[in-house]
Amino acid sequence: MKTIVALSTPSGSGAIGIIRISGVDCLSIASTHFPKMKSFSPRKAILCKFYESSGHVLDEVLLVYFPGPNSYTGEDVVEISFHGSSYILQSALKELIQSGAILAKAGEFTQRAFLNGKLDLVQAEAVGDLIASESRSAHDLAMRQMKGSVSVRLQELRQQLIDFAALIELELDFSEEDVEFAQRPALYKLFNDLKAEIEKMLDTFTLGNAIKNGIPLILAGAPNAGKSTLLNRFLGEDRAIVTKFAGTTRDSIEEKFRLGDHLFRIVDTAGLRISNDEVEILGIERSWKLMSEGQIILFLIDPTSCSSGEAKKLEEEIVNRSPNASILKILTKSDLWDKINYLEYFPDALYTGINVDLKNIQTKLSSFIDDNKWDGSSDILIANIRHAEALNSSLTSLKKAEEGLNNRVSGEFIAFELKEALDSLGSITGEVIADDLLSSVFGRFCIGK
Repeated sequence: MKTIVALSTPSGSGAIGIIRISGVDCLSIASTHFPKMKSFSPRKAILCKFYESSGHVLDEVLLVYFPGPNSYTGEDVVEISFHGSSYILQSALKELIQSGAILAKAGEFTQRAFLNGKLDLVQAEAVGDLIASESRSAHDLAMRQMKGSVSVRLQELRQQLIDFAALIELELDFSEEDVEFAQRPALYKLFNDLKAEIEKMLDTFTLGNAIKNGIPLILAGAPNAGKSTLLNRFLGEDRAIVTKFAGTTRDSIEEKFRLGDHLFRIVDTAGLRISNDEVEILGIERSWKLMSEGQIILFLIDPTSCSSGEAKKLEEEIVNRSPNASILKILTKSDLWDKINYLEYFPDALYTGINVDLKNIQTKLSSFIDDNKWDGSSDILIANIRHAEALNSSLTSLKKAEEGLNNRVSGEFIAFELKEALDSLGSITGEVIADDLLSSVFGRFCIGK
């Protein structure tokens, strides 16, 4: 493979900028610009001057050489820390490319680490997740994925399948003698154990995906209940348009904010009511769909325009349509209903209004997720949709193989479905690689990583 080079720090001006070079010609390309260096001492930071091809000194830099295979990519790697001028960095990149390096593609350094056996595919994807993490819980989840706990469990499952698949293949070689090397009771037990384990892993996806991308927090209620106002207060900016007219929000508005160790995806939805407006109807349908998928719903009630009976009826419908969500009731516009005793109808509700601190609401939200399962520390937690899809595919193949076993179909059919299950599990860690898999995975990385 050709030697690659890229800027590994964000573009723009800063205190320093790091350029990384990796490949077989790494040292020869680098030495062109450090003519006074007689040798490159491994893993030692060396203060030296970077020379352009013209002989002009571009910058005084800090250079570190990592000989392969003991480097990030498994190849010889040189990292050079320049002063963070965009002119210096672009000039240095141009010089190194002229000396024989090629500009790295997105994620190519990590892809080489995978191809050279430094990481499996789950760990490589966790590198991208770590870079993109926006909360402590997402950071902790990515760190645990990088340590390989998911990979180890998947390899264990896959090995069990390989052992039995080999016995099925052996039976096919002796099909004329009508022998069974794979004992059927043991095979049934294997199917049941594997299905239970895969289903258990799949059950963690909703949680893992929420930790990684943000816990869905849905603002729901009748029109003009104060949803958009509360959204703006959570974000500390006027993100949503607020007017005195009901139905201003026609479509969902989604933003992110951090609370403690967690990232939330707060969604302002269209007000829930009977409407003849086609656009508003679509917005309301989307509101119900979002609530059915949400983890936490903030049900906003405006006591100045909604009777307790109407509010109770709407609450029942929200509960019925969102059976898995935690629901927090909030009475809004508290400065306008001092004489309306709504609290007896909703004794567990919080309230908000002008000059009312959000601290009570934030504390309640934290209590909903004040649980070890939300901290990203579970040994096995599926957070990547690609992994979930592969697990589903493997589960489908196992069920087909079991069905074939029940119906006494030929061993070829069972062997085929076992291979499909194996390939699906292997695609997660990269033991089985489809043609477009690597470009799909690493294409989402930043250049320089």
